[in-house]
Amino acid sequence: MKKIVTISLSLMMAFVLMSSQQVFAKDPVKIGVLVPLTGIVAQGGLEMKMGIEMAAEEKGTILGRDIKLYVEDTQVKPPIAVSKAEKLVYKDGCKALIGVFSSGVGLALASNIDKLKVPFLSTHVMTTEFYGIHPLVFRSGQLANDQTAVGNVKGIMARPDLKEKTYYVLVHDYAWGHDAGQRFIDLAKENGIKIYNEEYDRAPIATKDWSSYISKIKASGVDGVYIAFITNVIPVFAKQMSDFGLQGKVKTISAAAPGPLELEAGGEACFGIFGASDWSWDVDTPASNKWEMAFWEKYKTIPSDAAAHSYVGAMNLFNAIEKAGSTDAQAIAQALKGISFDGPYGNVRISAKDNCMRNSAVLTETMAAPENPFGAKVTMKVLHTFTAEELGPPE
Repeated sequence: MKKIVTISLSLMMAFVLMSSQQVFAKDPVKIGVLVPLTGIVAQGGLEMKMGIEMAAEEKGTILGRDIKLYVEDTQVKPPIAVSKAEKLVYKDGCKALIGVFSSGVGLALASNIDKLKVPFLSTHVMTTEFYGIHPLVFRSGQLANDQTAVGNVKGIMARPDLKEKTYYVLVHDYAWGHDAGQRFIDLAKENGIKIYNEEYDRAPIATKDWSSYISKIKASGVDGVYIAFITNVIPVFAKQMSDFGLQGKVKTISAAAPGPLELEAGGEACFGIFGASDWSWDVDTPASNKWEMAFWEKYKTIPSDAAAHSYVGAMNLFNAIEKAGSTDAQAIAQALKGISFDGPYGNVRISAKDNCMRNSAVLTETMAAPENPFGAKVTMKVLHTFTAEELGPPE
């Protein structure tokens, strides 16, 4: 009788253990996605979300477990973003955070990461303050401001019609705009490029009527303008520049790439915008062509650079968790250092030196699009490809 009871208890314990292991095996890896889905940059936030979702679907599982994305709207407001991050970590149990459009939001999250105690990987923040900002904070996405400035200045210096121009600098009045404007001014001066207003103009983010700024640009007599604007504002500014008769007379160099849907809305007024960015759908490589068609088939919208670098950033994060072999924050952070992914714009590697990515990038100019599968009328034509070593920073 005692033997039968012992066997029964052993079977019961084995069943309970097996059941708990099965439950654990089915428990998904939870990732918090922080993107702006309302307000001025909602379209960019949606594209970021699409890229991350596409990566999660393609990856399928991590550590034999499903990937579950918890998406929250930051509204591009730092206090709201921090509150949403706390909810994702403390309530939802997310093991990592990804996304973030704005440098202001990114810096706010970075300053709170000791409380959150999970890795945070930005796919969009461009401020140079992110280099080595915290052991748990990483960037794998949009070029940083210094990298963009290097690409833009190299592009200007390679064009006789651009390097002799005098540039007016106009930025959005927040952390990213200030950093982007100053980075360009400093590098431009080092290379003998003339700057009209070294104390650059700063426009409120809510600006819709650019006439007062454009009047100053016109009165200055410059033949170039360097802008650091939230991307969806660029076509609005371009249209108003055209209304003032400045299109074709004042060359626009942009610190950020406008989104393809915004370019479509801007039409011919957007022709001639010049700038460095990670990627455009004009990149003609097998990997790029395959990715953009997969994106188009999935979402029926023109693939954007915001979606592309969010996809790549998510892949780097997912692969790091797999490499870590667990969802422990420190293990994931260690695995993120030096990790890389080959995607639509080649190899994107997160430097072990400063937790920020190194990758190739393209110099583009907006113009009328050739026939294409997306029905797009405007394209960011690739003029040149920069290597990661050219853009830096050195390691």
